[in-house]
Order: sequence, then structure tokens, then C-alpha cells
Amino acid sequence: MCHSIAQIVVGLPVAGPFDYSIPHHLREHIRVGSRVVVSFRSKFRVGFVIGLLTETQFPRIKPLSTVLDNIPTLDEHFLKLTWDLAQYYACSWGEAIEVALPAILRDKREIVWTPQPQIMRPTEPKILFYQGSLQAAAKTVAQKLKSILAQGGGIIFLVPEIGQIMVVKEFLEKVCAVDVCVLDRYQGVKHELTQWLAVKEGRARVVLGTRSAVFAMMPDVGLIVMVDEENPSYKQEPSPFYHARQVALWRHKNEQCDVLFVSPAPSAELWKILKDKKVVPEICAEKHLADFQVIDLANYKYQNMLVSFPLQNMILETLVKNGKVLLFLNRRGFSTSTKCNQCGLVLKCQRCNTNLSFMYSKKKLMCHRCGFSSDLPKMCPQCNGSYLRSTGTGIEKLESELARIYPQAQVATFDRGAKTFSKQSNLMIATAAVMPFLHRAHFSLIAVLDFDGEINRIDFRASSRVFSLLIRLRQAAGEKLLVQTRSPKHESIVAAASLDADTFYRKELKVRRELNLPPYAQVMALALRGTVEESVLTQAQELYEQLKGIKGKGFEIALPQPDVIPKLRDKFRYTIMLKGKIVKKMLAQVEPVLSDYHKRKGVILTVDVNP
Repeated sequence: MCHSIAQIVVGLPVAGPFDYSIPHHLREHIRVGSRVVVSFRSKFRVGFVIGLLTETQFPRIKPLSTVLDNIPTLDEHFLKLTWDLAQYYACSWGEAIEVALPAILRDKREIVWTPQPQIMRPTEPKILFYQGSLQAAAKTVAQKLKSILAQGGGIIFLVPEIGQIMVVKEFLEKVCAVDVCVLDRYQGVKHELTQWLAVKEGRARVVLGTRSAVFAMMPDVGLIVMVDEENPSYKQEPSPFYHARQVALWRHKNEQCDVLFVSPAPSAELWKILKDKKVVPEICAEKHLADFQVIDLANYKYQNMLVSFPLQNMILETLVKNGKVLLFLNRRGFSTSTKCNQCGLVLKCQRCNTNLSFMYSKKKLMCHRCGFSSDLPKMCPQCNGSYLRSTGTGIEKLESELARIYPQAQVATFDRGAKTFSKQSNLMIATAAVMPFLHRAHFSLIAVLDFDGEINRIDFRASSRVFSLLIRLRQAAGEKLLVQTRSPKHESIVAAASLDADTFYRKELKVRRELNLPPYAQVMALALRGTVEESVLTQAQELYEQLKGIKGKGFEIALPQPDVIPKLRDKFRYTIMLKGKIVKKMLAQVEPVLSDYHKRKGVILTVDVNP
């Protein structure tokens, strides 16, 4: 039967699909999964064929313009995967497809490629969990990789940070004895397309990449490996806000491939999934584990410096022995705020309304949220006062203080703005940006300076993330991990000291269940943002009233509240939180209301599932 109508979706926040007529000369070339060019909203855009019909219910429809592929780019598995993503993460099918494709395939570029026959492997798909770092689990992981390749299956290997790719690439090429295909969106569109086609055509047997590599269109994927699943980098921003773990589990179900998680301290969400599926972790013990020590800062309440007296002594002892020290502090810059002593004005970012930090290295005031920077004014902009005082301690200020205390040390800092990682320094002060680079230097002593600041973040996952942080730092420390805190009995500290992960997750999940938080409930954040605060708040209140009026709603709804970041890049932000049991049921109820708000001008609405 010759089809004359194509059902097409586009990468815009519009539901679709949309019917287009197929010109006679294109009917033999078009298939489900083809990329095409269509006229949509007075512009020519790339669309994706998700269905073919012989007739349409609409009296007048536009013809499609061009078919871009000699063979359909999107296969059945890919279409099913992106459909699941769209239904779960509240985006259009077209948006889901585009987020999973290389940038060049979203443009009007014709592609000619040669498919390879898919190898059918008789297998019973499994979910596996190796509890330990990748270094500790290397031998066990290698055995699994060789087994999959021997069966004719392909491998997708995910790491959370770009900085880990080259080290893992060397490991994979040594173990698998094949060239590793790196899917990296930062190496240019042509390189990305070349690598993507190698995967699509079945020429690449092992694929390595960060979050987006989970969509690699491998025709015979046998295993997806996800390292350090708890890392926040696996959560996509901006919209659609998918999580690579969820996509990997969908592929496990749809394509019958194994999924292997490798982590010493996974997220509480994954721990519950593993327990529910009765997955027994394979413990991969570290060859060496540092001692764990806690300094109770309540005993040093008259000391203002971030580095306590006991820690100062330990730093000196380590330096005398020619050891290296890493001090972990998640505060960039020299100072955290600048204030006028006369009128009390605090210098803030005009775009984000947050305190500007003084960056000594750049001699600039900087907003760490939007990147805005300015010179430090000589006088107060409000009262012309002559004295502005910078307060708070960031890693740059701590660097200068420690350089004075330890003149024999080579002191350095490292944050996400650093261009190089100093291997020569023997005293480093670093933010969380150092985590992917811990393998580059052997630190005898690692100290967490502000544990209380880490645990008191506005985030229900804070305990789980801090537990993971402590475990990783303990594995990286050569001799000792030291934690400064006023909460020495916190469950994450106790569990990290005793290496009792099971007890920690049991308590953590109990708290989550009592508070009806993920993984026991599904949370949906409806975020509204715009340049006029009154308009954003008014529309948020209107949306809340409409949602509250839904009959028989199976979810809880909270009043509109300013976002955790109330203003960002000149946009005021308000959020309405919904909690329910099943995402698809929640979306089915709220979608009719949301569709109206997507059309309104001046305020942008996004939906984030389990933020």
C-alpha cells in the first residue's frame, strides 16, 4: 500500500503529530523514522516521521518538502525510547528526539549511511551492581565487558564528567582490545557526526561518553555501564530534564540489554531499585582505605578560622613528611560578599539578586550563577561611602592565609574555572570540581572544612550526596580523611566511618518514606519564569487555582513559592510542587491545564520530573 500522508513531529514544545502530504516523487523514499524538511509556523524545519497514513481527517494539509535520509535515521527502538522520555518528562516527542540526536542531525543536512545487520543474541537481560570505585572494580568490569563482546554485543559506557573520559578510554582500549568511540558533543559537529555514524552503522563496538551517550543508536547493544550514577551531572538541564539512569533502564527493558552500575555509594533512588529487584551487589573492596577522623568544632568555638588547630597540626606533619594535602571547600573566590559599612548596602548581581563574590585572581566581583562580573567600586554606589568591606572566606582567601602559615608549602587552588590541575603543589584548596581529577595526585591527607555547609543545603538529597562525597574522598586519601563539623553523629559521617552503606540507606529511605519523597513519591516541579515578577507570581497563582480545581486529582499540590534561586539571568522564578505516585497519571490530569500556559507570552513554563 502506498502511503500519501506522513505524521510528523518537530523539536518544539508542541504536542503533534502533524499531518503532511507526501509528494509522489518522495513516496518510495519515505519511511517511519525518516528525517524530513517541512514548513512549520512559516519556517522550514527538520521534522521526524513517526507514522504513515493513507488518508487524513483534515481538509487541507501542507506537503513536506524533502526527505533527508537515504535510509531512516530513527529505528524502532529509538522511537520507543524517545516516546517513553516524552511521556515521562513532560516534553513533546519532537523535543525528546532532538535532545537524543547530534546537533548536525537537527539541521537540514542530508545523510547517506550504510546499515549493518543486527545480531540477535540469546540472553536474559540483567541489572548488575558492583559496589566500589571503578578502579576497585576494574578486574570484574573487564570480565563483564569481554563476555559481552564475545557474545557479539556492543557496549555503551557512561561517565559523569568530561574530565574522566581519557582515563576511562585508556582502560577500555586495554581491556577490550578495540578502538573506543567517544561521543563528545564538545569536539565539533563534524566529529560528532562521524562518531555517531560509526555507532549507527555497527562499526563501533564500544562507545564512551557522558550523559547524552546513553542515546547512542547502537544496533546490537548488549550492555550499558553507568559509573557513579549518583553524580548530579547525569541529570539533564535545560528541558527536557531527563536522567540518564532512567533512560538506561528503559533501554534495558526495551532492547533486552544488561545494565551495570558501578559506584561505591549510589543514589538512594537506585539503591531502592536494586533492593526491589533483589539485585545482590558485588562488593569490590579497595586495595587501600584511609583512616577516618572527625573534629568536633564545638570544642573550638572561639576559633574563627576555617582550619581548626588540630587540622593545622596535621597539615604541618604531612608537609614535613613530604606528603600532599587537599582541603575541600565549596566556596569559590576570595570573599563571599561585599558590604558598605556606612549604609549597609550589599553588592548584588542585578541579574540574579545574589551576593557578588570577590575573585582576587581576576580582581573582579563575580556572580557564580550567571557569570556577570564587574570591577570592585572604590565608593559605595548608594551613599558614596569610602569603605567597602568584603567578608566571608572562599578558597582564594584561604590560600593566602595558609601561604602565610605554611611558607614552605606550594599552595594552589582548583575550581571549575581553573584551566590546569597543579601536580606540583603540596597544599591544594579545591571545590567539588576537583572530584574527577583526584587520580592525578596522591594526597596523603584530605580534609572537609565545611561539612555543615554541605549537609544544610536546601536539598532532600543532601545526606545521600554527602555520604557519597565522604566515601569517595576516603578512597582518594592516601592516609587520612578528616571531617570538621558540629554534627559529629550525623548518619552520613557514622556510615562513612564504619563503611556501613546498608544501614545508611535503610535510614535514609525511611526518612524519605515518612516525608513522601522520591523514590516513594514522584515529584513534579512546575517552574514559571519571566522578566516581570508580578506577572510571574500572578500566573503561578492562577495556575495553582486551576490545578487545585481538578476533580479526583491523584496528587498533592503546594502553594506557589519562590524558586531555590528566585532570580536568575533577569528572570524571576516561581515553582509549584506536585507529589503523586505515578508520573503518567499526574501528567494526564495536568496536561490540559499546562497546554494553555505554554501558549502564553511573557512567562515560560517548564516541567521537571523528580528534580
